[in-house]
Amino acid sequence: MDAADSTGPIRLDRRQRREQTRERLLDAASEVFARRGYSAASLDDVAQVAGYTKGAVYSNFASKADLFMALIERRIATQAAPEALREATLDQMVADLERHATTSESFDPGWLRLATEFWTSAMRDEQVRKAVAEQYERARTITAGVLDEKFRAAGIEPPMPSRDLTIVAEALGIGLGFQHALDPDAVPLRLQSEVLLRLLGRRAAS
Repeated sequence: MDAADSTGPIRLDRRQRREQTRERLLDAASEVFARRGYSAASLDDVAQVAGYTKGAVYSNFASKADLFMALIERRIATQAAPEALREATLDQMVADLERHATTSESFDPGWLRLATEFWTSAMRDEQVRKAVAEQYERARTITAGVLDEKFRAAGIEPPMPSRDLTIVAEALGIGLGFQHALDPDAVPLRLQSEVLLRLLGRRAAS
C-alpha cells in the first residue's frame, strides 16, 4: 500500500519529532509569557503548558532568554516577511505603504509590553544584549539587501543607504508604538507609513 493511502498514524523521524516538540514549546512559551510577563514566567510553567518535562525545554533552549529569542525569531520570520518583499516590486511596496498610511493598522500592545520587558532585562546582561542585537541586525541586513535589489531594479537612487532606511523604519515603528500605547487618540500609527513615503519622495493618498 502506498504511504499516502495509509490510514494508520504517520510516524515522524527524530528530526521531525524534535521540530514538533520545539514548536509546541514555543506555542506554550508564547501563551505563558503573554499571561505572566517575561520576568514572572518560568521554564517550569512553559513545560507544564506544553505537556513536557523541564528537561525537554532545556534540550531545546539553553535558557529563558534563549527561548524568548526564539519567539522573536519566529515573529520576525512571519511578520518581517523578507520573502514577501522579494516578490514585490518597489512600486508595489510603495502602494502597500500608502494603504497602511490611509487605513488602520494591526497593533499588538501585549507584545510591545512583553518585548519591552525582555529588552530591559537583556540590557542588564551583556551576553544576552549582544545576542539580541545580533538577531535584529540579521533581520535588518536581509531587509536592507532586498531594498537595495528593488531600488536597483527600479533604476532609482535610494534617499539614504538601505540599511539606514531599515533602521529608521524600525525605530519609527517602535517609538510610535510606545506613544500610541500611551495615548492612542493623540498618536496615530499611520505616521510611520507617512514619514517613510515622504522619505521616498511620495505622499499618501488623502
